[in-house]
Amino acid sequence: MFPRPDQIRTARYHAAGYWGKRTIPAMIAASAAAHSDKAAVRDASGLSLSYRELDVQAGRLAGYLAAHGVGVGDIVTLCLPNWCQTVVAFLAVMKVGAVVNPVPVTYGRADLAFVLSKCESKALFIPSRFRSTDFIDRVAALPPDLRDCLAVIRIGDGGNADVGVPFEAAAAFEPALPAVKTAADDPVAVLFTSGTESRAKGAVHTHNTILFGELSLARTLGFGAEDVAFMASPISHTTGFMHGVMMTLALGGTLSLLDIFEGAAAARQMAEHEATWTMGATPFLSDIVDALAASGGTLPSLRYFLCGGAPVPEVLVRRAADIGLRVLSIYGSTESPPHTVVHPEDPPENAWSTDGRPLEGIEVRVVSPEGQDVPIGETGEEWSRGPNTFLGYLGEPELTARDLDRDGWYHSGDVARRLADGSIRLSGRIKDIIVRGGQNISAREVEDYLASHPAVAAVAVVGMPHLRLGETSCAVVVTRDGQRLTLEEITDFLVAKGIARFKLPERLEIWPHLPMNPSGKIQKFLIRKSLTEAPEGQSP
Repeated sequence: MFPRPDQIRTARYHAAGYWGKRTIPAMIAASAAAHSDKAAVRDASGLSLSYRELDVQAGRLAGYLAAHGVGVGDIVTLCLPNWCQTVVAFLAVMKVGAVVNPVPVTYGRADLAFVLSKCESKALFIPSRFRSTDFIDRVAALPPDLRDCLAVIRIGDGGNADVGVPFEAAAAFEPALPAVKTAADDPVAVLFTSGTESRAKGAVHTHNTILFGELSLARTLGFGAEDVAFMASPISHTTGFMHGVMMTLALGGTLSLLDIFEGAAAARQMAEHEATWTMGATPFLSDIVDALAASGGTLPSLRYFLCGGAPVPEVLVRRAADIGLRVLSIYGSTESPPHTVVHPEDPPENAWSTDGRPLEGIEVRVVSPEGQDVPIGETGEEWSRGPNTFLGYLGEPELTARDLDRDGWYHSGDVARRLADGSIRLSGRIKDIIVRGGQNISAREVEDYLASHPAVAAVAVVGMPHLRLGETSCAVVVTRDGQRLTLEEITDFLVAKGIARFKLPERLEIWPHLPMNPSGKIQKFLIRKSLTEAPEGQSP
């Protein structure tokens, strides 16, 4: 079921010292030994766990899982918000040698059933209720063949008490836990892709692939045990799981979690917890900057705001700088977690003009459709290879072979160009190249221009089928409060910016919001679907 590491690359990475024998729970145990009384994780409820408390609770919960048949190589699905208990559960799963499968709380019943079936999950963690969703009812409605095979652990009150056991009861379990033998090259996490193009696929990572990428990123940015990471991005997603939880706890730092994002609340918690860095998509940065500007507040402890998953407009980076925030753009994917980042010594303008330089030990290419490297400045598909790259997709050898070639290069599907300083610059997905009458239009280029329009809060440009031209472009815009916008106004704005006329959008849609995944990445496939199904001018 799990893909295995390529033997040649495994030998090479071990020989180079990129991969070792340390597992993630061993790294966290070392952090607990060195910083036992230090806060490991805090959340918005006021709950705080020291490293000693985290280790003890995770050990007891691991005992419960072991007693209920969860062991080495089994997959445990966790559908939980950004809470301290979620981190306890992550560590408990790893302590028994099982594989962590975090999924967003935004998953519907069908999504959850798909993942549980695909993973053949042995246990499921859920909140009893979160926001307006009753997760106990959601689990009760699962097909019996899935539900009856699960050990369900619920956090919080409410709902049908016959479903699962309370987290507190499971975390109080204290049987003798047998020694668990796992290797650093064993699978430790299955992270499902965000589904921006098609049905989600489970990317399999080992202790070594995760630790290499996270420790390499930490070295580049100078992160260590003294740092406090603020994470509002869901820890069920690659950003929050890897960079928030795994990196922070492996380093012995402190993790500050926010479960329901709102700009002012995020700014307050970052200030209160003295966060030294954070990471999130452009909407997170925009809302926090707006909140700080409105309140006159500052975040003197915050060294870096890492921003990825969507274009970072120049105007936003400059506004952030005006209130003392240093923005660094970062790029990667679930399959190849951030492998380029703007380095601290790079010029400030690199935050909006590039997507960063490769981390040490990671190779990046920009290639033609034939797989040949293209010259600097020319566009092609971005490929990456390194000790951080996933092993493949869970139970999907054909999909794995399509995206991960025999030489270990992950084919991202992103269009990029290499720059003279070693940075790369993305210009969108391959599918985001709109071919209008034989001429190529980069949706990303048009979006970057429109993002600077004073009435535009968010924008996505997508291709629409056209009988004669093949495709034309449609701009889907969320306007700022009280603002109005017409197609003529945006075309006049773009022409004034010097954009070629064939690149101008030929349709404008004003929507109240854009569909996004939990990390804030715009889901263009949903936009295209809605535009083809709804009459012009009707938002979904």
